[in-house]
Amino acid sequence: MNKNIWILIMGFFLFQACLDDEGNYSYSDLLPIEIDSSKMSNSYRITQLDYLVVDPEVKQGVDDSNLSYEWRIFQESNMPNSETGKVVNDVVGQERKLNYKVTTPPGEYTLSFTVTDKQNGVSEVISRKLYVESFASVGLMVMHGDADSTDVSILVNDRIVSDATMDGVKHNIFSITNGRRAVGAPGMVAYVNNTHNVYVYTKGNAGGFRTRGSDLEVLDTYAEMFTEPLESSNIDFQGYNSWLYNDLLVNGGKVYFAGQATTTFTKFGVPVFGVEYYAEPFIGIQERGYYYGIFYDRLQRRFLYVDYSKTAKTFKEAGASAAFDMNNVGKDMVYAEHGFEKKWYCVMRDPANVAEYSVYVCDFSKMDDGNRGVGKYSASGCTDMKDAKAFAVGNRSELLYYATTTEVKQCNFKDGGTSTLRYTLPTELTQAGYEISMLYLFKVSGKENEGKLLYIGVYNPTTEEGKLLECPIVETSGEILKDKVKTYDGFKKITHMAYKSK
Repeated sequence: MNKNIWILIMGFFLFQACLDDEGNYSYSDLLPIEIDSSKMSNSYRITQLDYLVVDPEVKQGVDDSNLSYEWRIFQESNMPNSETGKVVNDVVGQERKLNYKVTTPPGEYTLSFTVTDKQNGVSEVISRKLYVESFASVGLMVMHGDADSTDVSILVNDRIVSDATMDGVKHNIFSITNGRRAVGAPGMVAYVNNTHNVYVYTKGNAGGFRTRGSDLEVLDTYAEMFTEPLESSNIDFQGYNSWLYNDLLVNGGKVYFAGQATTTFTKFGVPVFGVEYYAEPFIGIQERGYYYGIFYDRLQRRFLYVDYSKTAKTFKEAGASAAFDMNNVGKDMVYAEHGFEKKWYCVMRDPANVAEYSVYVCDFSKMDDGNRGVGKYSASGCTDMKDAKAFAVGNRSELLYYATTTEVKQCNFKDGGTSTLRYTLPTELTQAGYEISMLYLFKVSGKENEGKLLYIGVYNPTTEEGKLLECPIVETSGEILKDKVKTYDGFKKITHMAYKSK
C-alpha cells in the first residue's frame, strides 16, 4: 500500500516538472514532413547536358522555412564508373525544385530527394530510378566542316538503331560539348569500344583529338595520343582503321599501332619499321591475327603487312594461283575498303595513264602463302572514274560505287569493267549548286539493314551548306531505290561517317 502511495507522489512531481519546462520545443516541432510525389514520374530517363527538372510539393504545417533540401544521384554498386574512374554519389541540388544540367556519366542510378527539419533533424526521403543516356548517343557519326574547322553530329533512326524513338540528327555534338569546333578540315571519325573513346581526326598540323565517348569532351590532343608527343610540324593525319581492340593509324606516311585491350587508353608508340615505305591512307585488316595490318607502299608500289612484332614485312613471291604479285603491283592506289567476304577491294590507277583503272582484290583470311592477291579486273570501261569524288564498297555482294560531281555509278568490274548509272542528284539540288562530297555504305555486322543503306553527302560550296541523303539499295544488284531516299539537313561539308555502338 505504502509503495503505491510513493508512486503516485513521484508521478505528481514529474507531471508538474513537465508543465514548468519552458524549453524551445513543442508538439508543433514534430509535425510530419509530407512530400507530394503525384507530380513526379515513377522513373526518369534523361540525356546528358539536358536539364533534369523535378518539382515536388512539400508541406509541414504553415511555415516551411525551417526545411532544407538535398537532391542526390548515386549508383547502387561500388564499381567505379568506366569513364571517370569514380563511384557516382553526387549532390546535384539543394532547392525544393530540382533544375540540374546533367553532367553525370551515362548509366543507371538512383535519384533521391531528402527534406530535413533543421530544428529537430527529422527527415523524409523519396527516391526514383534515373537513367542517364549519352549526349553522344548510339547512331551514325557524321563528320563535317570546312577548310579550317570540323564538327561531329549523330544521325539516329530506326533503320540504323532498331529501338530508336527519333528520326533525325543530333547536330554539332563536339562543338556544343567543347565550346568550339575542332581545328582543321575534316579527316575521319571513329569509335573505340573498349575505351569508349571517339577519335576526331582532322587535317593540318593540329590532327584532332581523342574524346570521351559519352559527349565528345576532349581528353587528349592528337599530339598527346603518342608516347612521344608529336611536334606540330610532324603532325599529318592521313588514315585510320581498327580490328578487335587494335588501332592502326597513318601519320606522315608512317604506320602506328596501339592495342586497346582494356578500358585505359594506350598511346601510339614508334612507327612500324623494318623496310623503307610511305603508306597510303588506307589500312587493310583481319581478325585472326595473321596480319596486324596491311597497307600499300607508295614508294615501291607494293603491298606490305605488319607482323606480330609490329614490323613491316613483304609478302611471299606470287604463287601459282595468285592473280597478281603483292610485291610488284606497279599501280597507284586511289581507294581501298573491305567488302564482300571481308576481302579488300583496291581501286588502282596506272601512273602512266590516269584514265586506266583496275580493281585489285586481296584475301587476308589465310596466312601468307603467296596467293593473297585473289582478283585483278579492268575498270577502264567505268565511265568518268577519273573524276570520282568518292567510293563505297558493298559487303552483301561485290558492289563498287563511285561518285562524280552529281552522279553515283556502279562499277561492274567483274562484268567487263562497265558502269551503270544508279543515281543522279535531283534537279533542285544541282540547280542550287550542290555537289557530292562523300559516299558511305552502312555495314555494321548483325544489323537488319547491314549492307542495305547507302549514304550520300552533298555540299554547296557557295552557301557552305551540306545535306545527307539516306538511300536504300538492293544489296545484291546495287540498285538504289530512288523513291525511298530521305534527306537530312544542317551540315557543312560531309567527309566521313562511322557507327557508334554505345
